[in-house]
Amino acid sequence: MATQVFVGASSTADPKKAASEAVAAALRESARFDHAGSAARPAFALVLSTDQYDADALAAATTSELPGVPWAGCCTAGVFAGSRLLRQGLVVGLVVSETVRVGIGVAQPVSQDGRRAGVLAASRALEGFPPSVPSGWSRALIVLPDALTGNAADVVRGAVEVGGTGVVWAGGGAGDNLRFVRTAQFAGGRAYSDSVVVVAIDSPARMATGIRHGFRPYGPPTMVTRAEGTVLAELEYEGAFSVYQRTARAKGHQVNLDGFATFAMTHPLGIPQADGEHVIRDPLRVISPGGLYCVGEVPDGCLIRVMEGDPIGLVGAAREAAITARDAVSGPIAGAFVFDCISRCMMLGDTVRDELTTFESELGQSVPVMGCLTFGEVGTLGRGVPQFHNKTAVVLALGA
Repeated sequence: MATQVFVGASSTADPKKAASEAVAAALRESARFDHAGSAARPAFALVLSTDQYDADALAAATTSELPGVPWAGCCTAGVFAGSRLLRQGLVVGLVVSETVRVGIGVAQPVSQDGRRAGVLAASRALEGFPPSVPSGWSRALIVLPDALTGNAADVVRGAVEVGGTGVVWAGGGAGDNLRFVRTAQFAGGRAYSDSVVVVAIDSPARMATGIRHGFRPYGPPTMVTRAEGTVLAELEYEGAFSVYQRTARAKGHQVNLDGFATFAMTHPLGIPQADGEHVIRDPLRVISPGGLYCVGEVPDGCLIRVMEGDPIGLVGAAREAAITARDAVSGPIAGAFVFDCISRCMMLGDTVRDELTTFESELGQSVPVMGCLTFGEVGTLGRGVPQFHNKTAVVLALGA
C-alpha cells in the first residue's frame, strides 16, 4: 500500500507522558507495517486532544516525540480511537506515505476577521502545491477553526475562496467541552488560540468524505427577518423564541425558558438547501429580548425550520456517512478521520459507543479510525459548497 494510517492514544493526564504514550503506540503499529515490507516514514500526524492539558506543554511534548514530522490538530471536547472514547486524552494518527504531500497553514485572529484568517491559513497550507490537483490525484483540506471566538462559517468561506469547491473538505471547530473558555489549535509545533489551522493533503490515492446529521423536519419553513451573526433575532418579524415555542406547541410540546436547552438538544434548526438537505444550526440558549444564540451563523433572509432527531436517526446517519466515504474511495482505505459533534454525543449518552462502533464497522474492521467531538463541523452536503455545520458527523477516508 502506498499510504497507511496508524493510530495511538493515551488517557494519561500528564501532557509529556500522554504524548509519549500516544506516539509510541502509533509507531508500534507502524513498525508492524514496516515489518511487512515498507520503509516509508510518517508524512504527517493529526493530533487531537481534550482540553484539560496545558496546550503549550502538550505542543512541546508532541514535537519532541515527532522530530521532523509535520503535525497539526486542536483540542476538543473528547477524542476517540476506534470505539474507545476518551473524555481526557490524546489521539495521534500517523499518515505514512512516500508520495503524499502535506501543507499546514495557520492564521489569526478569527475573532476580528474570520474570512481573512481562512484565506491566509488555506493559502499558507497550499503554498508550493500545484494550483490544480494533478491528474489522478486527490486533494483534501482539513479546517480546524477556533469555534468559540469568531464566526466559523466566515472562516470556512475564506478557506473555500482559496481551496475551491472541487476538493475534499473536512474538519471541525476546536472546543472545550462547552465551558466556553479557551480552545487550542496546533500547528508548526506550537499551540495557538483564536486561530484557524488548515491542513492540505495531496495523495495519489482517492480521498473522500461522507457527511450526515440524521435530523428531519419538525416544523414549517419560516423566514429569517433579522439575524446578527450567530444570533437569530426574528422569524417572520417576531421574536425567534416565540416562533420556536409556537412551532413546538402546534406539535403538542410546551417549551419554556427553563426547558429550552433540553428540548432544543433534540430539536435544532435546519437551513433548507437546494437539493432538499438541511444545514443544521444548534440553538444553545435564549437571549434577551427573545432571540436564539446559535452555534454558527444564521444568514439574514434565509428560510429555516425546526428539526427533530433521536438516537436511532443519529446512528443511522453515522452509518450513511461512513458508507458514503467508503464507497467514494472505491478501494482499500488506509484510515479515516472523523469529526463528530459534541452535541450528538450528548444526545446519544451511553449509546454513543454505538455510533463509534458504526464508523468502524462500515469503514472496515481493519481500517484505523480516529476522531474527536467537535464544536461544529466542516464539510459539503451533496453537490453544495463546503459549509460550517452543527450536530453533524463528517468522515474523511484516505485511500491506501
